[in-house]
Formats: sequence, C-alpha cells, structure tokens
Amino acid sequence: MPKSKAALQLRGLSLIHMHFHDYIIFIILISFNFNLKAQKLTVDNSNLFYQIAPLYDFKKSIVSLSFDDGSINQFLIALPLLKEKEIPATFYVITDFVDSTIKSILLKNLSNDYEIGSHTASHPDLIKIGGENAKMELVNSRSFLKFNFGVNSGLTMSYPWGIYNSQIQQIAKSIYLAARSTDPGYNSLNSLNRYALKTLSFDKRIQAVDADQWIEYAIQNNLWLIEMIHGINNIGYSPIYSQELEEHLDYINNVKDKIWCSTVCNVIKYIDESRKAEIKCDICTDSVYKLRIDDFLNDSVYNQPLSVRIKVPSNWDSISITNAGNLKTEYSYGNKFLLFNALPDNKVITVRPKVIYEPEKESGIKIVYFSANPFHDFIKLSLDVLDQQDIDIILCDIKGRLLNHQKEKNAIGVINLVFDTSGISNGVYFLKVRSNGSDPIIKKLIKI
Repeated sequence: MPKSKAALQLRGLSLIHMHFHDYIIFIILISFNFNLKAQKLTVDNSNLFYQIAPLYDFKKSIVSLSFDDGSINQFLIALPLLKEKEIPATFYVITDFVDSTIKSILLKNLSNDYEIGSHTASHPDLIKIGGENAKMELVNSRSFLKFNFGVNSGLTMSYPWGIYNSQIQQIAKSIYLAARSTDPGYNSLNSLNRYALKTLSFDKRIQAVDADQWIEYAIQNNLWLIEMIHGINNIGYSPIYSQELEEHLDYINNVKDKIWCSTVCNVIKYIDESRKAEIKCDICTDSVYKLRIDDFLNDSVYNQPLSVRIKVPSNWDSISITNAGNLKTEYSYGNKFLLFNALPDNKVITVRPKVIYEPEKESGIKIVYFSANPFHDFIKLSLDVLDQQDIDIILCDIKGRLLNHQKEKNAIGVINLVFDTSGISNGVYFLKVRSNGSDPIIKKLIKI
C-alpha cells in the first residue's frame, strides 16, 4: 500500500538523543464512537493535552423536540410540562399568527432552553410563491423574532408543509443557521445536511411508547433525533393528547444519562463552536493552568458551552476551576483528566489544585487517548513519552503485511499520531509501537 494512502503524521515536540534497541507492544480494544472528525485533539507548546467533545457532556446521541405552527396549546399545556420536567424544546412559530397572548407567554419564558424559531411569516408553499417572495417570508419572520424576542431567536427555521428545493435551501442558508424539513428519519453528524434536517412526527397516530422507541434507536446508533409535534389536545394540526406527551417526557428524563436533550439551535451552535474552537495555555505549570477557549465566533449568538477534557498532573488533588462548570475527574490509562463545560469566549479559565502530592517517578510510554475502535477512516492516538526514546510505529494487516512504517528519533512529551486509513479495506489490523526503555505493549484494530 503506498504511504500516501495510509499516511501517518507524527508530531513530537521536544526531542533528545537516545539509542533504539527495545520493542513495546500493546493490546487494547476500546469503544469511543460518534463523529470523531469533529473532535479537537491537541497538544500545544506547553505540552497541554485537551479534547473538545463532539457533543455536549460527551454524550453520544441527541434528542430535540420541535413544535410547529405555534398553536395556543403548545404554550398553555406543552410549555408548562416541559418546564416542570426541565426538558428543552424548539417552537417554530408562524410570526403573522403570534398574537398578544402568545407573545406575552414567550416573553415570560425566554431562556436558552426554549428556542423560538421561524416557521415563516404566513406559512406559504415557498416553492410556489417563488424565490423573491420566499426570501421575504424568511427575512420578515427572522426580523420579527429578533426584534421581539432577542438576537438568539429566529436562528433556525422549519419549512411550511416540509416543501423546499435547492433554491429554497440556498435562501434559508443566507438567513438561518439551519432548517428542519419534514423528511422522515434521523440525522447523523457524520453526514449532516443542516438545511434539510430530518424529523419523525409525533402526532395522534403515534403513542408515547412508539416515540420512546425512536429515542432508543437514536441511542443505539449514535444519532440525532428531531421530533415534530403540532397540535395538543384537539387544538392544532394532528393533535396529540397531553398525557401521551407527558409520558414521553418522563421517558426522556429516564434516559438523560445517555442523550443530550437540547434545542435545534443549541445543537447547531455546538457543532459550529466545537469545530472552530481552540484552547490556548497562558500559563501551564506544575501548580496551575490558566487556559482560554476561543471559537472566534460572535459571542452574542454562539453562547453554547463546550465540553472539554484536559490532562492534569496525577499528583494534583482537590482541584478547583473558575469560569467553568460541571467539573468531573476521570482516570484512564494511568492518567488523570478533568472534564468540564465552559463558554468559548476567550475568558481565562484557572485550574488549580489545593493539594499537590509528591509526584511518583514515571517512565516509559503512557497512552493519553485512543479514538474509536472499530474505526472508519482515521485512527487517532496520543502518547505521553516519559523518557527520551526513539519510537518506531508500524501499521500492518492481519497477515503481517506492512502498510506504514514511521520512525521518530529522540521523542519526549505528549505526541499525536494520526493515521488516514481511507485507502485500506475493512478488516483486522495491528498497530505496533516499538521503542527503547518501555514495557511491552500491541494494538488490535478493526476497520468497518
């Protein structure tokens, strides 16, 4: 296999001369699925390792509830239920039909958990009325929502009757961050068309147990499920009963540890932020980290916290953090990690231990991160080389045929390995890291 078809990039930041004589072989089979291309996996000049999660709270699946048309019972019945059970939702309203009662309810309930999106101004067939008229429908609706409910309203839309074509998509793209269709199905973040988001309709033909199974399927397959609801209790199109909705909301709460339940808008914001964000270290010493996260986007709109994982010294204890929340500690491969959520607004985040123990002397090579296995096109591996070593990396197939061979002299510190395996077929492979001065370790990989 030509090297260009399975290119391996090895970046090692501080190199010191040593001699090569030993081999390390390691066998690990782990699972870390869902949209690896969206992950940031970085080591900067301070030797800081960080990972920005593909999804909020490192979840693997998403559920978004969306309500179309803006009929009154959505706000008198559904919204109080959602608030009681602390479940976010998106309301796609027809802005010409937003009367004083609905406007008052929406103004009282403005929050990041309840998105007010556009369902156009008058709910026409956008293709039938033509390009310029269609554009005015979208522009007027967006302007109304922004003026009445703030800059974070009217950021996404749903097509009336689910009718759209490529021209309508292009118009929507010039005005909105995303558009939901009525095309049935689930959304994969690996191949997301944000201006034709798929949905499943929760209407009077569907019972709560059926909608519960949609969520279970999304969980099992790491997908984004957007549900579409219209009428409630005989008001609005194809109405469902509030009891069915409440039972379904209870199910959502029962599986919240497995899903990220959020608005359509916040999911899109997270995707954009996570793909652009970078973490820089102002100060990273053995006693304090001062970090900045920046997505280089408009902070007044892009206000969705990102979930971050950083490696910290193993001898730190009772760790505190500023300008971040939901701090958790995690151990993996003998390393200590902090997981937290923080806005990518370039403010200083200070990570500091209250207690620092005498560090244990470490040697050899430790795994910091390994990406999904089974894998698709990329293999990502981060190693912490604790002693100056020559490293020899080999990728071969199950018959031992060499696909790639990379040598790096005098490596030390955290290094990243990235294999582009798009040119090799599905099957079993082995990644071997050979070095001097470390215990034996091999890695079995499966491409699917």
